[in-house]
Amino acid sequence: MGITMNRPKICVPIIAPMRDSILNQAREYAGLSADMVEWRVDFYAGYEKELPSIVEELKVLLKDKELLVTLRSEAEGGEPNGGRFHYEKLLGTLLEQDVADYIDVELDRMPELVQQKRHTKLIGSYHNFQATPKEDEIIAKLTEAKERGCDIGKLACMPSAEEEVDILLRATAKMKEMYPQYPIITMSMGKLGEKSRLYGGLYGSGVSFGCVGEGSAPGQIPFEKLKETFDKIYSGKRHIALIGFMGVGKSTISKELKYLSNRPEVDTDAWIEEKEGRRISDIFAAEGEEYFRQQETAMIDELGTMKASIVSCGGGMALREMNVRKLQALGEVVLLTARPETIFERVRYSTNRPILNGNMNVEFISELMEKRRPFYEKAATVTIRTDGRRVDEIAKEILEKCC
Repeated sequence: MGITMNRPKICVPIIAPMRDSILNQAREYAGLSADMVEWRVDFYAGYEKELPSIVEELKVLLKDKELLVTLRSEAEGGEPNGGRFHYEKLLGTLLEQDVADYIDVELDRMPELVQQKRHTKLIGSYHNFQATPKEDEIIAKLTEAKERGCDIGKLACMPSAEEEVDILLRATAKMKEMYPQYPIITMSMGKLGEKSRLYGGLYGSGVSFGCVGEGSAPGQIPFEKLKETFDKIYSGKRHIALIGFMGVGKSTISKELKYLSNRPEVDTDAWIEEKEGRRISDIFAAEGEEYFRQQETAMIDELGTMKASIVSCGGGMALREMNVRKLQALGEVVLLTARPETIFERVRYSTNRPILNGNMNVEFISELMEKRRPFYEKAATVTIRTDGRRVDEIAKEILEKCC
């Protein structure tokens, strides 16, 4: 059956400099549907002795929202102003006070006193504003937080290319596979890292930091955009998404499923053609395959706004891991299979298969199918063979396994 993915919490920052403005911001945030509020102490321009009482007032004003208190060093992206405060002393005071729900502790400055038992949980954090660590280094840092007794591990880094965001997301997924019960928070910063903030939860990150107005870190996404995206992805809708090689029968079987289940039918290729106002072959010719794949990825979010549907996916939809994780969060992913010879017979007269232009033969189809097979199999929550079977028989088996 489909994979259940937990909706990440949304955390918004308080970065006001003075007590009154800090408390006013908290009153404003109390009315938001955010889950957490982070008070960034390094932005505070008042006296250190006032900090514990502000924490108490914040906790009262924020009501049911969780409060995270952070004193970020300048080396890890904090304000120079924060250097006025004694780091270890402040952490000790806040832990003794035991009012905040979470305290951020930089792993490179983590004092021994944080090992004591408490209500307040520790987030062991590491930030790198110069580069994205290698995959194994990311996992090592998050594992260090776990081994040193932190309740949550957190890592944020600055990418210089989109590929580095993918490195962070893969490392996040591997860490969750290794330690499924250990909470982690990861993100790539800056504009390039936007997809990690929007979709990191699909890989296992438990919190995404948004902003209301000015952000506290590079690349923070407005709270409303985060909420809108999460409402779509984690909508609880249970779609049945059909994947597989072109010509495997997705469109035909989708129509039969629509009839048998009384669900709406969504064809992703047709949806993109309507949105773009042109045929897929024309999109490929004018913009290239990469552009088309980006439209596929964006389209999946819209499924969260629709009734539970039968979704017929384009042949390349499952080639992107992001697509797969989104589809799995939204329901069952059904892989339809057929032999290359069967595929050839079904598509040989088609004029809207750009990838097969000039390669309409069994050998090429077989080679391409083999390249895609590992991606399809990894994506599938259900696999159905279609060779030599009636459409109604296939559709009934899908409904038996998915509903």
